Amino acid sequence: MNQPVSLIVSQSPVPRWGTGPTKAREPHLAVVYATATGEVVCFDGRPLRAGQQFLSKYRTRYEVDMRPQNRTAVLENNPLVSRDGVHVFQVTVSFTFRVDGWTGAEDWVRSGLQDPLPVVHGHLVGRFHSAGQGFGIEQAVDLQNHLNRLCASPVSLSPGLVVEGCRVSVRPDAKSLAYLETLIEAGWTESIGVAEHVPNIGAAHRAGDLAAVQQEYEIGATQRHDAAFSGMLMNSEGLIRQYLNTHPHDAAGAFAMSRQLEEARAATAELQNQRALGLFQVMAEKGLIQAGDLDLLRQHLTGQVGQATGGHVQLSAVATPQLPGARPWDPPPQGPAAPPQQTDPSVPEPAPGIATPTTAAATATPAAPDTAAASSAVPVPFSGAALIYLVIDESLNRDCLDELNRGLAALHSALSGAPAVSAALRLCLLGMAAGTELRLPLETVLPSTRTPILTGRQGLSYEHAFRTLQALLRQDVALVKTQRTQVLRPIVFFLTGGVPDEGSGWDAAYRELVDQGGNPVVPHLIVLGIGEAEARVVRTMATRPEFGFMAAPNQDAASAAHSCAAFLRDTIVAYGQRLSSGDPQFSLVAPDGFRAAEDAL
Repeated sequence: MNQPVSLIVSQSPVPRWGTGPTKAREPHLAVVYATATGEVVCFDGRPLRAGQQFLSKYRTRYEVDMRPQNRTAVLENNPLVSRDGVHVFQVTVSFTFRVDGWTGAEDWVRSGLQDPLPVVHGHLVGRFHSAGQGFGIEQAVDLQNHLNRLCASPVSLSPGLVVEGCRVSVRPDAKSLAYLETLIEAGWTESIGVAEHVPNIGAAHRAGDLAAVQQEYEIGATQRHDAAFSGMLMNSEGLIRQYLNTHPHDAAGAFAMSRQLEEARAATAELQNQRALGLFQVMAEKGLIQAGDLDLLRQHLTGQVGQATGGHVQLSAVATPQLPGARPWDPPPQGPAAPPQQTDPSVPEPAPGIATPTTAAATATPAAPDTAAASSAVPVPFSGAALIYLVIDESLNRDCLDELNRGLAALHSALSGAPAVSAALRLCLLGMAAGTELRLPLETVLPSTRTPILTGRQGLSYEHAFRTLQALLRQDVALVKTQRTQVLRPIVFFLTGGVPDEGSGWDAAYRELVDQGGNPVVPHLIVLGIGEAEARVVRTMATRPEFGFMAAPNQDAASAAHSCAAFLRDTIVAYGQRLSSGDPQFSLVAPDGFRAAEDAL
């Protein structure tokens, strides 16, 4: 509030003998008289005449200022708190007060007060009390309008005052104002961000389109590169040749690589030759070599040195002959046409390296005339390699995967514990889901070979599996052939338990895999369907009708997976046993509880 104000401008005793002032000194002053007992009288603001003052009972004469008083006050000691109870409004009040006529002058003198401002201040504080709690700190204008409505009409106050002309100004205090400015700036920033969002989205879309086009060109270039080098062997010479193709200006580097390769091979050959000659010398000194063994040892040492140097040494006729009924992967050499043989049209011709029990019996070699001699013949183990691929659905539930993992462990144990059985087998495992992952690369299962483990994953793509399988077959067959090993037609066990994500979009990849005209490494595909697999799809993917099997409709998926695990273990181990005994023919018996996919259609 402002400085104190006194409405009583003068106070003097009343002369008892009729002397002294009788009129007010200013027109705006009202004269009020008071007796000794406290009686107060204002004769319409007029002073007593001299005759009335003579022996008058009034003892004190007051002059009261009746002019309107304009003041401005800031409610600092009693601030208005906003709705949140934290922020404060700064309220400035401009008001006018005056004495309410002659009666008001009497009341004011009677009250004995000097400064009217505390009375007016108390009135305003009471009038505005808790008004700010209905408004947020950002609603200062609304609060201002509300307060102006509260004090719009004149108000009579005790004692003898009138407050009128009240005008209120409201704004947040300094702390609240800083808070609001922060909110406003944040709102501006958000508005600017919203306005900039549209062009930013457009720029992002344009950048994405350009990146997608660039990626398409890169993918196309990679595919053309892969297609150009798809027939190249991934051996040392092939890698050097590919380096020279991709770096045509670095012939010197390719020549240096080739020279280093030849030097390494020569060093290896020399070392192996020295070891072989040393062994030959020790055996000769101890009398372990007979004259008839010299030719065979010579050829063996020659072939060993030739392989170490990367050459291709042709062995003599003493090498292991091709077994009756064996069908190697390599096509037979072209020669004079053999006379046609009479065959039973009711018995189907077996595919290379594969025979069902009936076919194996039909293609068995006839017994020799000397039965005793034939029965005493010692079987010769198969010297080639049978490539076995397991493509297993990893989108199956956990119970199915547990059964299959136990079966894979049992298969690993059976093969690693029988080196003679696993010697002719090469095993590879692929996990199939939205993508196809290599769980075990193609290799002979030995005690040191790790046991592959299937991992549960989402999705199912036959197309990805077929393309991955085709690439692996090309690579693996080429690598095995470089080891001068006879390769039988690969066998693929394909286990699925659902419907592929691409629908029928896998058909093109499947046709490329089994197309004998376009794919030089066409495998046999044995398909097992469990769970939600479709019998029609299983039958379509199997390369022969008797190679497609479906679980019984009432068989749960975990039980079917258990049967599949036992089927894979027994079939592969039995095949290895036959190869070790010299019989490369392959037989197949349906898994327990399964039936032919043709019968399930």
